[in-house]
Amino acid sequence: MSQSPRPTLQTVARVAGVSHMTVSRVVRRDQAVAPATADRVRAAIAQTGYRPDPALSALAAYRSRKRKGTDSTLAFLRCEPDGYSQSVFEGARLEGERLGYVLEMHLLPTSGAAQGRLCRQLYHRGVRGLLLGPSPQPRIFSQWNWASFAAVSLSPLFHQPALNAVTTDYFTGATRAVNHLRELGRKRIGFAVDSPLEERTAHRWRGGYLAAISDQPPLIFSDNLANPAALKRWMKTERLDGVLTIHASVAKAGFSMNVSSVFLNHFECPSDVPCLIYDARKIGIEGVRLIHHQWLNHEFGLPSQVKIVNLQPILRPGKSPRAESAGIP
Repeated sequence: MSQSPRPTLQTVARVAGVSHMTVSRVVRRDQAVAPATADRVRAAIAQTGYRPDPALSALAAYRSRKRKGTDSTLAFLRCEPDGYSQSVFEGARLEGERLGYVLEMHLLPTSGAAQGRLCRQLYHRGVRGLLLGPSPQPRIFSQWNWASFAAVSLSPLFHQPALNAVTTDYFTGATRAVNHLRELGRKRIGFAVDSPLEERTAHRWRGGYLAAISDQPPLIFSDNLANPAALKRWMKTERLDGVLTIHASVAKAGFSMNVSSVFLNHFECPSDVPCLIYDARKIGIEGVRLIHHQWLNHEFGLPSQVKIVNLQPILRPGKSPRAESAGIP
């Protein structure tokens, strides 16, 4: 028996009593279609069993973007001028070029009124894709018209309103660091990270540490991280034999106290200390991939359910001091 022909847009249009362009707009989630008409089209789609062809849908979206021209531009909203944000931007720029986008960098204004002006400028230039760069604190967007944009946050913080996001899995990283120390036989493991820096992970480092230490009491340093005497006193009082940190001062104090360290990132980590490796460029790469997916599926506006892509860190074992001094890789 021959199979029935695959239902097309025209098939749905005849059943719904509308044009095939109206059906196309409903499939693309275009908000210009009246709700009652959209409901009728969706009922016809269910009745006919119509399913879009993924390859043709992607090709149509690509051609549409090329015709409009400026839709090939993504705006990277930079929240602070640091090296980490620059690395995230570089990753996004390279992936954007691969997918046919041009990436522009704009400094995100702090005031709602200034944000509203930037939003209007980008909209009138035809820019429809936004990447919100890493931020030291949650941002409040009171005057941004999200309905016109596909947007992705490149930060673990929850902004207002919440956006789809790409971030490092800090929670799993901290649990992996504790487990590494456990494998080395360490039983009393502390946590020493500057509070403002830890808050930038939305407390995922601390949460991962607390989850992983199990029945051990929390041993969290709350004094001056630049004070070697205070660090050594804490380590001795708490009888530590392991510690999670991101500070060279903690690793140095621990070395003299026979306390093993694991760094939660690699920025200040000595080569003989284990650490977690996060490639900031991959945050930008995955951010562009996510926004590209949203664009192809015409997913503009705020998400009905926030999606978070977590990138897993890699644990780099530390080199022994003896091997390091001998030049052994």
